[in-house]
This record gives sequence, C-alpha cells and structure tokens, in this order.
Amino acid sequence: MHSKRRKVESSSHSDTNRHDEQEALGKWQVTPVLDDDVMSDKVMLLDVYVDKVTDPKHTSRLIRDLNALCPIPSLQHLKRVSKLGMILNLAPEEETPEICLQKLKDWGLDTAGLGCEPRRLQVPAVPPRTRRQYEEAMKLWPCNFHENRYLEKVLSGKLFDDTDRLEQQKYMTKCLEAARYSSESGGAGVGALVVDPAKKQIIAIGYDDRGRYHLKHAVMVAIDLVSHSHGGGAWTEEARSRYSHGSPGSSDPVLKTGPYICTGYDVYVTREPCVMCAMAMVHSRVRRVFYGCPSPHGALGTTIKLNTLKCLNHHYEVFAGILESECKNILTTCPKNSVVNF
Repeated sequence: MHSKRRKVESSSHSDTNRHDEQEALGKWQVTPVLDDDVMSDKVMLLDVYVDKVTDPKHTSRLIRDLNALCPIPSLQHLKRVSKLGMILNLAPEEETPEICLQKLKDWGLDTAGLGCEPRRLQVPAVPPRTRRQYEEAMKLWPCNFHENRYLEKVLSGKLFDDTDRLEQQKYMTKCLEAARYSSESGGAGVGALVVDPAKKQIIAIGYDDRGRYHLKHAVMVAIDLVSHSHGGGAWTEEARSRYSHGSPGSSDPVLKTGPYICTGYDVYVTREPCVMCAMAMVHSRVRRVFYGCPSPHGALGTTIKLNTLKCLNHHYEVFAGILESECKNILTTCPKNSVVNF
C-alpha cells in the first residue's frame, strides 16, 4: 500500500517538474549572434552601365563577347542580361556613358543589337547570403543564390525544438549553481560548463574565482579543467578552482582521449564572455557557445562579435539569452567588492 503511494507521489512530483520546466521555456528565447552582414536586409549597391538590347537575336553573342572582352569578376553573382538591359561595365564616377561605350568599341565589341545609349544603374554589389537578402536583390537585378538551409533555420528560430531547449535550460541551470557559488566565494558571480553534445555529457564545470587570481574567469577555469584531463592545465592542484558535478573540488573532469582540447564540445556560460575568454574558446576549438545575459565588455555580441571575424583560424557558433533573467539576477546579488565588469 505504501509502495503504491510512493509511486503515485513520485509520478506527481515528476509531472510537476516537467510542467515547471516547460513553463520556464516560455520566459526566454535563444538568439543567434551572427555577422552583421547576415542579419541585415540592406543590399549593398554598385553603379554599372546598362544598355538596352534592341535585337534579341544578338543577345547570346553579346553576352559571350562582353564576358571575354570585359569580364567583371566581382559581379559573378549577377546575370549579365535582364529585362532592364545588359550590363556593359562598371561605372566609376569620373566616367561618362560615351567613354564607356567607346572603350568597348576600342576593345573590339560589335555593338550590333545594342541601343548604344548606356545609362547608369545600381545593382547588388555582393552575393546575397540569406533568402531575405536574395528577395531584396532580385527587386534590383536578377542574381544567383545558393540557399544555406542551416543558416535559414538559425535565422527563422527553428534550429532548436523544445527538447533541445530543455537540454540547454538544464545545462544553464548547472551554470547558475556554479555562478551562485562564485558569488558566495567572492568571485564575479559567473559559472561555465563544457558539454559533449554527442554524448549529452557534462565534461567540466568552472566558476569565476578572480577574487583570488584575476585570470580565473569561469570560462578559463572550465577550459583548464578540460586541458587537465589531457594531462595539462595551467594551474596547480592547490591553486585550481573547481566546481565539478556537485560541489567545488569534489571530482575530476571527465578524461578525454581524442581531438584537441574542446573540439566538438559546447560551452555554456551565464554571462557573455570577455575577449580573453572568447579567444581561449577559439584556441581550444569549441564548437558552440551558449550564454545567458550580455556583459558591458562582452566580446560575443556587445562590443564585438569575435566569433564572426574572418581573420581567425577557427569559428564557433554563438547563441544568447538562455535563462537571461536568472543570469542577470546572479550578477545583481554579487558582493559590491566583486569585479564583475571585466
């Protein structure tokens, strides 16, 4: 009789937890941190000279000859001809339509089939990267477009379903536990963890401990723990701050054999990482970064989008906003003498 009652109570408790988790999902949204060029619908424009095709029978020859005599490599994404006319050449400010036409004749172009009255027209200067950019570009001039289906899912908010979001919420809740411990210990109130998404396994959890050592930001500590599992790590056993699977200093990070440090791993952190932490994740080959709330000096969306810099030799995806309010609340309850803005 008592056993049945316990099973009913356990089931009821589980249902309540699931309901609370589902309710919490409605209070936050995950937002991708992408290159400004991807997020914008604005089309960059470039001036070209366009002439009317008066005899369609010459269209194929004109396209072939223009591509041979006057190729425009920067405009390979555009069709050479449309109902608006045929693109002859770029149109620098100092050049007149008459000069453009004479140049083409001097280069050997047979202008039969052209109106020989070039006019300036603005066309899309760069290839569209998203469907919305493509639709805007097509209003100006026909262009080629190869849709990135993954990017479109990211932009539409359909990349993650409720199962994914519950998983993200679970990991950020763990980060919040570490952040609270950091706050109570005199740190900046930030927590971070490293996850193997393939195995759905937490690899290491770190908390901010810069009150004792200024480089011990939460992300740096978590990465150092992963490095420690390779037999490395920057800090000695005595100096290393830990928050692993329950309580600080309780257990070692999961041992890893295989690719370099954080290759294939995701990082969760309660607050937007600074430049130092963002670069550390580049060097350790992190796959994706999820953070809760922005930081005045954050390098993944606020002061810079470091993850989008083309000069870097590794790039990771970034998503913000998981349990944002809860992550902000941790920071507001930090002791006043804690360093929280760096």
